[in-house]
Amino acid sequence: MTVEFESEVQEMCNLSEALVELGIEQGKELGREERNISMAQMMIQEREPVEKIERYTGYALEKLKEISNGIGIPLMK
Repeated sequence: MTVEFESEVQEMCNLSEALVELGIEQGKELGREERNISMAQMMIQEREPVEKIERYTGYALEKLKEISNGIGIPLMK
């Protein structure tokens, strides 16, 4: 194997490792988002106060309104 070819192979390996790490991080973020949406939906169904849902999910009122409209249950004040 030539030095140039070996260098190119190493660069490809590094690139693939970076892409895998990026994919893992994106997957984790998607999982957190899905968990928070699910938690918000459950809390809305349980008629928890908006302030409590905001505190537990980190979502602003507008996002909670969007979620509550999606499941057809109004937010409790």
